[in-house]
Amino acid sequence: MYCSNCGSMMDERQQFCPFCKAPNPAMQQRPQFHGQVPPPPYFYNNMPRYYFDPAEQPPETALVVLSAIIPIAGLIIGCICLGNHENRAGKAYLLAAGISFGVGLLISFMFAFMPLLFLFH
Repeated sequence: MYCSNCGSMMDERQQFCPFCKAPNPAMQQRPQFHGQVPPPPYFYNNMPRYYFDPAEQPPETALVVLSAIIPIAGLIIGCICLGNHENRAGKAYLLAAGISFGVGLLISFMFAFMPLLFLFH
């Protein structure tokens, strides 16, 4: 933009001309902020507020199955999800891993102590 007083080149964001110090007419036309913010339009107040809540993210079925088959994978995935605030999915992965680990532990104890039952019977 060119200065209306001296004709020199100036930036449109400058308030005054750097050469003749004349005020920039484009800057004077902008409304000044006086500390009052206008209210938002009417239709913004009545719109439903939809947002993505990661805490309510449903668990992936494949990851639940993986957590049940490989409990350490479920433990890792569950902790990552809880760290990302995906509470619902993280708890599902940890629950599947915990149940799988508990069942595996129960079966291993059963096979370990089964010969002892036959000795005392």
